[in-house]
Amino acid sequence: MKIPKKISPDSIKDSVVEIRYSSKIPFEVAIGFFYKSLDDTYNYTNRPIGIGKQQLTNSIPSNLQQIGIQIANRHLFYNEKIKIELLPNSIIFNCLDSYISWDIYQPEIEKTLSQITKAEIIENYTRVGLRYISEYPNLDLKDCLKFSFSFNMPEMKSKTYTFHSEFNQDNLKIILNLNNNIQIINSKSASQNELGISSVSNVDIDVIMENIEEKSLESLLSKIEIVHQKEKEIFFNLLTDKFLESLNPVY
Repeated sequence: MKIPKKISPDSIKDSVVEIRYSSKIPFEVAIGFFYKSLDDTYNYTNRPIGIGKQQLTNSIPSNLQQIGIQIANRHLFYNEKIKIELLPNSIIFNCLDSYISWDIYQPEIEKTLSQITKAEIIENYTRVGLRYISEYPNLDLKDCLKFSFSFNMPEMKSKTYTFHSEFNQDNLKIILNLNNNIQIINSKSASQNELGISSVSNVDIDVIMENIEEKSLESLLSKIEIVHQKEKEIFFNLLTDKFLESLNPVY
């Protein structure tokens, strides 16, 4: 399948890139070296970063949230485009607000990793993960995906469902979550503090390259690109031709 370079709208709600590493020194000491290695275009805070209602902690994969909670002081950095959280043996990136396209996001990730690598306290990089969550308000996934959820009872039709699958492809671990017509509570009017209920569907794809031992930044960046390409391949292969065309693809 020919993969588009760009679609509009992209509907990406979250775009998490996680790099795990092993360190030569304890994290409590390493964080000082990380801080010094980052240039003055980054701002530091120890509180969750949020634009509007979205906060960095909401973007951390669930298996890492508990780690972050246990740290007395958070180690968060951000600039005009991205936000970064430094955790023991993990670096987590996300866009600051809306998705900024891979052509802008990837150089920001490369810049950060280049500066951190120069601190010379990372033994090696051990894992690369990229998780994109696309959100579709008031849209049924049957109208956009090549996927159907059914029982062995034709008369039963499910309007709301959650589907989870984990599989391996090209030496990558892929975690696919589909949530269809999930009801959420949102504010209808901030001034009147009214609440409303709406439905949202999302496509959540997490692509992971595990068990690596990379010392070279160049090799690490190439692996990030491999994971990104697989993410796109899985996503676009899920879409129906009709829905893809409605997203104004650019090839």
